[in-house]
Amino acid sequence: MEENLAKYQKLVDHVDIFHGLRPADVHKIFQKGMTVRVTKGETVFYKETEGNQMYVILGGKVGVFDGPKMLAKLTVGMTFGEISLLNNEPRTATIVALEATNLLMLSEEVFQKLLTKRVAVQILLNMSRMMGKRLAASNLMVREQEGR
Repeated sequence: MEENLAKYQKLVDHVDIFHGLRPADVHKIFQKGMTVRVTKGETVFYKETEGNQMYVILGGKVGVFDGPKMLAKLTVGMTFGEISLLNNEPRTATIVALEATNLLMLSEEVFQKLLTKRVAVQILLNMSRMMGKRLAASNLMVREQEGR
């Protein structure tokens, strides 16, 4: 168990969504979530489809697509799918594995029924911070494209 806690501490230190949690909390999240392995070229989900899961990239890389255009590459420690999870809206992009990728899938049920309030609140705060950073980066990109 001691070496597992060290592994979970590493996740706390390096994966934004787990910041502020204890290694034991992350261990419980892994027990309640589901790990998924996708192969290169496999689609995780399509734009405009319904979904109530978010994903944490544990290994590998995925592409975020709007039609044939790749909007971003996401790597280890990054998350996707949280907009649909939080807003109960269709997916805003298609996600495709750019290489063999391991994911942790967290569903709405995990948040609502299985996680303690303290852990769920910390994860939601972390998600808000991450989405704020993404919004700021998107705003910067738009300003640069407009030549400001």
